Amino acid sequence: MSYNADMNRYKLCIFDMDGLLIDTEIIYLKTALQCSQLYGYNVPEELIRSTMGNNSQETKNRYMRYLGDAFPYEEFMQKRSVLEREYIKNNSIQKKKGCDELLDFLDEKGIRKAIATSTKRRTADRFLAITGLTGRFDHIVYGDDLKESKPRPEIYLKAAAAFPYKKEEILAFEDSGNGILSAVAAGLKVVHIPDLANVPEEIKEKSLAVFDDLSQAVKLFED
Repeated sequence: MSYNADMNRYKLCIFDMDGLLIDTEIIYLKTALQCSQLYGYNVPEELIRSTMGNNSQETKNRYMRYLGDAFPYEEFMQKRSVLEREYIKNNSIQKKKGCDELLDFLDEKGIRKAIATSTKRRTADRFLAITGLTGRFDHIVYGDDLKESKPRPEIYLKAAAAFPYKKEEILAFEDSGNGILSAVAAGLKVVHIPDLANVPEEIKEKSLAVFDDLSQAVKLFED
């Protein structure tokens, strides 16, 4: 995929969190499938993957549309959360490959950094603390700050509004199709770093570039 080699204009990078900076989408997928199988909820993997990048309300909406009004969503998510806490206790949370390399590079270049996550503040802050990323970002927009979920643009508009930069000076990083569409709808260029979310080709093509991991994105800022 081609991209504009003149990247010195970027002054701010806005990152999704789950599945992009930290390896939590795999925990969500594993614990949701485990919960479904353990308690007989029959939640398909396709549905779980489709909610990656959504906030809690949009996730609930998708579950109910797919499984029907009788599905005990709150009960399912409560049990899944117990399994998640146990998983993290036993395995911790890992940063995604290239995370430190790219953040260090941006710090060296004086490029500011923000997070736009659909995860609620309490959980997101806990995950950032576990992975040692607390304090590395100039601003964070959380899922509970929003009225609308990705793929709508509110989260990126809010993140961008916290800085005095033009949209063409901002670069977004996303792993999910919902996130790519959100950033594009906000008028931003977006870099796609694939993780577990199923992203159709027609959405991938909206990205400025696609890389295997975050460290490869350094080349976007080099002369």
